Amino acid sequence: MKRPLAILCLAALLLAACEPKVDPDDPDGKEQTDPEPPGPVDPPEPSDPPEPEPPAPGPERLSLRFSSEWVDLYPSETMHLACEVGGEDFDPDKYYDIEYYSSNKKVAYVTSSGFLTGAARGSATITATIKGTDVYAERLVRVVDLSQIKKAYSRDMQFSCGYTMYYKSVTQSWDFFDNYLYACQVSGGPHAISVTRKPVHAQDPQQYMHLKYFGHGDNMFVERCDDGDYLWISNYGTLESGQTNRYTDSQILSRVRFQDGVTMLPSQSTDNYWMPGKKRMIAAYDEDTGTIAIWCRYSESWVYVYDLETIKAAPIETKTLNYNISYGNPVVTERPTVRARDLSLITPIHSFKMPFYNVPQGYDWHHGKLWVMQGDGAEADEVASGKAKNWATAYLINSQGTILESASVPWVANLDLLASEGLTDLGYFEPEGIKIKNGILYLGFASKDAGSSPPRRLNIFQYPLD
Repeated sequence: MKRPLAILCLAALLLAACEPKVDPDDPDGKEQTDPEPPGPVDPPEPSDPPEPEPPAPGPERLSLRFSSEWVDLYPSETMHLACEVGGEDFDPDKYYDIEYYSSNKKVAYVTSSGFLTGAARGSATITATIKGTDVYAERLVRVVDLSQIKKAYSRDMQFSCGYTMYYKSVTQSWDFFDNYLYACQVSGGPHAISVTRKPVHAQDPQQYMHLKYFGHGDNMFVERCDDGDYLWISNYGTLESGQTNRYTDSQILSRVRFQDGVTMLPSQSTDNYWMPGKKRMIAAYDEDTGTIAIWCRYSESWVYVYDLETIKAAPIETKTLNYNISYGNPVVTERPTVRARDLSLITPIHSFKMPFYNVPQGYDWHHGKLWVMQGDGAEADEVASGKAKNWATAYLINSQGTILESASVPWVANLDLLASEGLTDLGYFEPEGIKIKNGILYLGFASKDAGSSPPRRLNIFQYPLD
């Protein structure tokens, strides 16, 4: 009896298997085709063993570094690169054959022995390798010129434009880093120089420090330290002839910590630098090389380049200024004594006579080159009468004082353009300041609008070097 029952069950199962399959999403039960049978399944890949923990860093067995300072080349300019070998396995009696390569020979060509030549504007990485080893060092080199300054205006040149300064006077110099801009103005009232600190790309908040009788503020830079930001700025100026609040010919360069709301007199500065017989001392700084370039003049204008930490470590002595100064109201004339570091006792890295005597409208020192701005802005009546116009010319100067190239900004006299871009409706646009930061050239222009006692702006434009 059990076998017929089993046969019936088997037949029922076979009939069920032959019925059309029903899609659960299709109530009409459309016929489905069976999928292809699965192929063979690959065995799972064996898992990688866990990577061992890297060993703790120890002393370098052999190391290589460039011994020459950072340098930017002008097209066709040459220099010889050098490297130093070190590390735990360094043998001073052994000769190490070092080879040099360029990542972009169209920009900078280097021989295997290290003679480097600039070819065309741009950047290249120079690699030095100890032959027969995997020990190497790299150095980014830029070949620079002023061709980008000659370009027509475009809006992407704007870096920080349109923000007014609190004081209604022309910005004389400026610097910035991170998100903060410092701008120096010759202000009204009892102050000779006012320094504003504000966000680079915002109007507010703004902080102010006042430096009474310091000078004209022709050029400055800001040094960031653990205990605050320090202004390197001219000090101990004297009243300009016929003026009541314009000071010039500063005989001291001072390093002053920025303090919001503080008014400082020249004698309250405790970190001062002096060059006997020189006036109008102003400075620029190259962070990559750690060098400071000081422009000054008497019968000629000169630039002296020093290691920053070396001059900061020089002894402080009591010095009597070479020339009388006049200041205050009523005016006092005297020749004060100052506690200062005498830079004439320190041998400069470079010293060269400038090709022109005039005070620059800003300059910067970067990778062995001096970038100088000259120019002027024109008042509305001068522009209308055709007597003057805005102009701005940049100069690239080497460490021997030779002008490599000059170039003028072509669009600063286009008053319709300046008005349409919201930079000035008066047309006044005076070049004030030039900086090199992270491979970008920045040019600054002071502007104002028409009307009685108009607000002032600082407009900064950017030009990538490569």
